[in-house]
Amino acid sequence: MSLETLHRLDLSAGSEPGPDLDRREYLVAWLRYQRHEFLRKTRDLSPAQLVAQSVPPVELSVMGLVRHMTQMELHYVVFGLGGVEQEMPYGEADYAGATVETIDEDLVSYFAAVAASDQATSAWPDLEEPGVGTGRSLEMTLVKMIDEYALHAGQAHMIRFAALGELRR
Repeated sequence: MSLETLHRLDLSAGSEPGPDLDRREYLVAWLRYQRHEFLRKTRDLSPAQLVAQSVPPVELSVMGLVRHMTQMELHYVVFGLGGVEQEMPYGEADYAGATVETIDEDLVSYFAAVAASDQATSAWPDLEEPGVGTGRSLEMTLVKMIDEYALHAGQAHMIRFAALGELRR
């Protein structure tokens, strides 16, 4: 997935999951919703704005947060549930390492991690069974990921406004 493809995604405001789902479907739907809301923070940003560390002295950009969430998907879900050892693609350079030249590669990595995470989630037998990698159940893992996305979407929201130089909803 390239930046061009990302900009073609429908990133209009999504709807929160309704109450008519069972617990597992509800948590998965909330994770999907939070991912969507997180990606909405990329809209209208140029490549330079995506990687701008626009809130000094914090070394954090919207793409740095995308890179971080790639690692969270791999660690908490893919490794956490299945115990499949995942190399952390960015190591300690997730937040601060994004450049205009790495945007397309970073997006490919992010969407591959989300796909691997979705596959691991779908394959997990039930909400309460402990994961092989971290010992967290699927339920605890989904709650953790919903929390990660909510936290980092808030940060991305502020960084986005600073990069744009204006409040644009």
